[in-house]
Amino acid sequence: MQLSRKQIHEQVYFYILILLAITLSFSVYTSSMFMILLAINWVLTGDFEQKWKGFKNNRALQVFLLLFGLHILGLLWSGDLRYGLTDVKIKLPLILFPVVVATSVPLSRLQITRILFFFILGVFVATMASLSKFLGWLPGDFQDYRDLSLFMSHIRFSLMIVLALMSCAYFLFIQRNSFSRLEQGFLLVALLWFPLFLGLLKSLSGLVIVGLLAFFFLLRLVFEIRDRVIRFMVFVPLMLIPLLSILYLGNAINRFYTVDPLIPEELDGQTAEGNDYLHYPEKGEVENGHYIWIHICDRELERDWSKLSELDYWGRTSNGSSVRTTLIRYLSSRGLRKDAAGLKQLSEKEIRAIEGGTANHIYLDRFKLYPRIYELIWEIDRYKLGNTPNRKSVVQRYLYLEAGWQIAREHLWTGVGNGDVWKEFKQYYDSVQSPLEAKWRRKAHNQFLTFMISFGIPGLLICLLALIAPLFLAGRQASFLAMGFLILILLSMLSEDTLDTATGTAFTGFFYALFVFGPEFLWLRKKTPEADG
Repeated sequence: MQLSRKQIHEQVYFYILILLAITLSFSVYTSSMFMILLAINWVLTGDFEQKWKGFKNNRALQVFLLLFGLHILGLLWSGDLRYGLTDVKIKLPLILFPVVVATSVPLSRLQITRILFFFILGVFVATMASLSKFLGWLPGDFQDYRDLSLFMSHIRFSLMIVLALMSCAYFLFIQRNSFSRLEQGFLLVALLWFPLFLGLLKSLSGLVIVGLLAFFFLLRLVFEIRDRVIRFMVFVPLMLIPLLSILYLGNAINRFYTVDPLIPEELDGQTAEGNDYLHYPEKGEVENGHYIWIHICDRELERDWSKLSELDYWGRTSNGSSVRTTLIRYLSSRGLRKDAAGLKQLSEKEIRAIEGGTANHIYLDRFKLYPRIYELIWEIDRYKLGNTPNRKSVVQRYLYLEAGWQIAREHLWTGVGNGDVWKEFKQYYDSVQSPLEAKWRRKAHNQFLTFMISFGIPGLLICLLALIAPLFLAGRQASFLAMGFLILILLSMLSEDTLDTATGTAFTGFFYALFVFGPEFLWLRKKTPEADG
């Protein structure tokens, strides 16, 4: 049977969406190529009268496009048009995907199910590639958890993992009949693997979003239980989840600040070999509750370190840190003195870890969450003690938010225009003589604040309307995937400028279009019917 021209374009449209779903996890350049092909195919399909009618009758689409339109309008009061046009170019997926999906021949639920399945497969392969690097099967240095994301920022990769995880859960527990036994087996493996990989990636934002999404959906499930007694019995342990999380964080903070007693007058003056110790108790820095700058004998450390490593004691580790400082911190983390006797207790594995910049033995356990939480507390503590904020992500984010708020409050009603956002940040950092080095001076890392800086409070409200209202205008408030994805994106915007990167806008525009302007993926209460054709 020979396909008509229209049917060929429909098939091309479907397969381009599948290729986009696969490549989102790997390369923004490949994704951009498929976006161009998608636009070309949409134009060549023709039938513009019908497409225009579809646009005019789709209020949800019109409201969502306010987001892109505001970024065009914001150029009118932007001084730096080059930056502004670059920003608009980055935002193109926010108009391309919704317009194409909403005005093309409607996709069936089965088609979007297949698209999502290949997206899950792409994310799974990307995590396997990352695991291969972690295990040393792929070339390249592995410095810390951020290096596990081979193809993009670990934060945006974690968002894709969360969506893939959510999709796996939906397909396995709500729409299982759409898949073969082999595919169900793969989805189960992916469902179990993705949370483990998020732990390996040390993505606190990803883990927090997963936790909040799980809590939201479980809470909704509880309120659908008709029996009041059973509902109460399930509700109480569910509410323990946030309570236990807070207690865990509190315990981690208390554990960090529980330190050894220190009486400077009682510190030993010499090592077992008779060499003098150096003591700087006034610095107050600790590792695992042990003071760092006491019982230090550089003479013995330098002598014996040269026997264990080719790196100069006064040089740099492979990640650019001071060898001496890293070694002293590591010995302190184990409660050892910083002398020959302490150095002898380190294993070959620990020496190699120190050469790579590992400054605390708990960081060697890459599968636990506590080391990442410890690192965040450590960063804040060092900043409070007067150390540099550079290379400390949490402290830097605080300074970014502080800068963003100071800029926003001076332009509350009109903003500075999306073209002048970066110029305003640079001027602010220079004016306050920020301790941040030039390469660490960045924007707000909060999309809502960036909206307010760009367009003022009215613009922020329009952006929120454009993101949230279409879900309800399209009747997708009962959709598991649409509601879950919206919550995922909104939560990500609290700690990231999600829509200021090509990967972030492609990810957001692609799945927003599929979930809001495609067929509905209903919640448990309504029981999803068999996938349609």
